[in-house]
Amino acid sequence: MTPARPAVRRGARYAAARRPTTSTQDSSLRWQILFLIVAGAFAVHANGLGNGFIYFDDPEGVVDNVSIREFSGTNIGHWFTTPLQFMYTPLVYVSYAIDYLFGHGAIGMYHFTNLILHLANVALVFLLVRRLTERGFLACFVAVAFAIHPVNVDTVAWISARSNLLATLFSLAALLVYLRYITSQRQRSLAWSVVLFGLAALSKSTAVALPLVLFLVDHVQGRRPSRRLFLEKIPFLVIAAITVLVALNVRQDVVPQHGYSVVDRILLGCSALVNHLVQSVYPFHLSLAYEYPHTPFPWYLYLFPFVLAAGTAALWLVRPARRIIVFGLGFFAVTIAPTQAVLLIDGYHANRYAYLPYLGLFLIAGYFTDTALRHRGRRLRVGAIGAMAVFAIVFATLTVIRNTAWQSTETIMSDAIAKEPGVAFTYNSRGIARFRDGNYTDATADFERTAALDPDFVLAHHYLGLIKYHDRDYTGALSELDYEVSRLPTFAAAYSERGKVKVALRDYSGAYADLSTAIAYDPQLAEAYYSRGAAGIGLGNPRGAISDLNAAIGLIPEYADAYYQRGVAESRLGDTGAACADWKAAVSLGNPDANRSLADNHCAG
Repeated sequence: MTPARPAVRRGARYAAARRPTTSTQDSSLRWQILFLIVAGAFAVHANGLGNGFIYFDDPEGVVDNVSIREFSGTNIGHWFTTPLQFMYTPLVYVSYAIDYLFGHGAIGMYHFTNLILHLANVALVFLLVRRLTERGFLACFVAVAFAIHPVNVDTVAWISARSNLLATLFSLAALLVYLRYITSQRQRSLAWSVVLFGLAALSKSTAVALPLVLFLVDHVQGRRPSRRLFLEKIPFLVIAAITVLVALNVRQDVVPQHGYSVVDRILLGCSALVNHLVQSVYPFHLSLAYEYPHTPFPWYLYLFPFVLAAGTAALWLVRPARRIIVFGLGFFAVTIAPTQAVLLIDGYHANRYAYLPYLGLFLIAGYFTDTALRHRGRRLRVGAIGAMAVFAIVFATLTVIRNTAWQSTETIMSDAIAKEPGVAFTYNSRGIARFRDGNYTDATADFERTAALDPDFVLAHHYLGLIKYHDRDYTGALSELDYEVSRLPTFAAAYSERGKVKVALRDYSGAYADLSTAIAYDPQLAEAYYSRGAAGIGLGNPRGAISDLNAAIGLIPEYADAYYQRGVAESRLGDTGAACADWKAAVSLGNPDANRSLADNHCAG
């Protein structure tokens, strides 16, 4: 009827050659096996449910993100118009808001959701590989490897890696529905696949690789290249193009390229691929971040392109497995390629980059293992089973151990510093945790170490500014924050903190301008409204101050300092009753300064 049907039949014949035994076709057994895999995944990751927040992205995304605390038209509009951590990921906002709705800010809820998403991805991996290859054992192998591989801990245990989990969820679902479309040729299935890809793109921009994966699916299913195959990918390609444009527009935290040339970038990418390949079978010495190599590169980096080419050629020579090898290597390459588009502060081969791409490598390894088990030689079968058991036990143990490293910012950053002492941001993140604990001495040492390793690391200057503000070194704080604003001219928090410093220096006009800029960039920044209210009082505009302080209290109802300042503004307008009520509220919420105002104004009760 259509050119696609013979291709489907060819794919069916290919699948039939790999059809499993009768026992694995039993539907009940299949679901029981899947349940056991998912239960095992839960068991090895469960010790991460009690871990804390990590002060690298978690504060901005979750801890201090007041927009996720209520489903409202304003907040929903904010999620879909404001980047989160320099990425356009509105569905991540939505997921955090759901967590807050049910958990009321409890950290365990965020970790639980991450684990549930991982378990859902494990199930989708099982279903996808089974439908793609018609091999039950192969589906089990890949799903187990994906479920318990230690490298995946960094995605599951880190709340701010939620985008990775969501994008993987929708990408896998889109591939499953696309496979249904290949079988049925129903346009409805293709349309649903497009919708799911759109949701993946709204979760993380690296999902743009999916259209290329669809061509790989066509190949493994025996569909020959044709005009129709290209035309059906156009909606996917359009979404991918839009996603790339949006990502380029909002991405600002790319680190300097260390003077890397184009050739250096190619070598860096090859180095990342080799490191990921090694860690897929030897997941030891894992770190949250890995140090960028400095130029001139060590000699062995120049060998990596040849190593990759030789390995690919060797696999290509295995003719019976060529179709699986092309799909597996292609899947790994195209899904990991977007992570090399920019150089981020947590490394050029961070562990979370391999979460989805590793499926391609697992598929190849599983195919060869399955072939070995089907071999007539008893020794080979016993050896394959023994190797699988050893790998499963070792990987599960390493995953449990790796989860303990994620207990807190102190533990994960200290672990990273011990393994990779030359990475600036790990000191910075540990410094943030120490700053929040009130340990300003050790925090200062960490921030200064950050700046020494990378003088252009802007957030170190941000927190050094906060510490100097706390120590009443307002001139020093202003210098740090001036530099931050010059480097990150759209970072709302930088303007907010600089405005607060200017209030302390009684530069109320300058403070008001900075705080207005902060609010323009982030209308949900409660502290900016509070500080602008204080600046308004200093400028003799108590009515404007009350409006700003109302906004701050609306965002954070328990904001004690805002009640205190609003009482000051109300007293300036002669509304002693309202002022006394606000000062009493401030006292009850823990602001000690309000006690004096209550006494000075003879507030009753």
